[in-house]
Amino acid sequence: MVKQVWARVPAFFGSLLFAISLWLFVALSKQYVATFSLPVSIKMEGALQAVSSGLPKQVNVKVSGEGWKILAFYLTRAEWTIDLANELQKSMLVIETTPSAAQYIKPLPEALTVLEVQPAQLMVSLEKKVMKTVPLRLAQTIVPASGFVITDYTLKPDSVIVSGAASLVEPIEFWEVIPQSTDLKGTFTTRAMLADNLSPYLSVTPSSVMLSGTADRLAQIELVDVPIQLVGAPAVQTVTLIPNKLKLTIGGAVSDLEALRPEDIMVQVNYNDIVADTTGALQATVTLPKRLRLLRQYPEQLQYILRR
Repeated sequence: MVKQVWARVPAFFGSLLFAISLWLFVALSKQYVATFSLPVSIKMEGALQAVSSGLPKQVNVKVSGEGWKILAFYLTRAEWTIDLANELQKSMLVIETTPSAAQYIKPLPEALTVLEVQPAQLMVSLEKKVMKTVPLRLAQTIVPASGFVITDYTLKPDSVIVSGAASLVEPIEFWEVIPQSTDLKGTFTTRAMLADNLSPYLSVTPSSVMLSGTADRLAQIELVDVPIQLVGAPAVQTVTLIPNKLKLTIGGAVSDLEALRPEDIMVQVNYNDIVADTTGALQATVTLPKRLRLLRQYPEQLQYILRR
């Protein structure tokens, strides 16, 4: 009995699959109406002008056609594309969107009918197209793995070419890069995306860059008997610091701590601060190499004896 039931399972699922396929075929062969939001893009290759204002980020397109065609249209990720190389050179481009939809929707299957486009009209301002090379700058901090710190990084390439309307391009001094990866350890190379500032008005080449660098493990060291330097004291004055040495706890990347030398650390007390002090105690100023951090200093407050 059980064997007979299991023997029928393949036939059952085969029949079910056939029924579903038949239902989909019949359903998608019917006529439907659907509305899509299409992103607006600009093609500037070979054009002498660029768009300075008047573009929405997207247009809403209502289409009718067979379900198959509408599904294919959805999967193709169509855009409303304005190819400026095909437009006449003038200061204002006026587009009646519904009548001219077939010219601007790329791709648009022949069997689909565009019923309506919103907004109904686009009034696009045009001006001279220019290109400018600008350096890249990180838009946010690179995020390493817990217990690590970024010690260095490079962007390749280190600049991009920005194309667009002169009034938009000329004020640009740099272009921001957005790191995509986190939890970085050791030597890394990852792709970073360019910010989409003023999209779709500007074209930026290339569209992404490679971010390379090193994420080193964090550590800390303790230094004892670090001498304190008194600065600005006149020769006729005698100042005794109590104590005259500090214990420092310094944190940073392992590679930076290994390269740290005594002469890289500066601990100072300014004579003028002693003269102006009214409490009898003050804190020494500790200067460390870049990327190293002072975690603790002991004692935090120094006493002094000033002999005039």
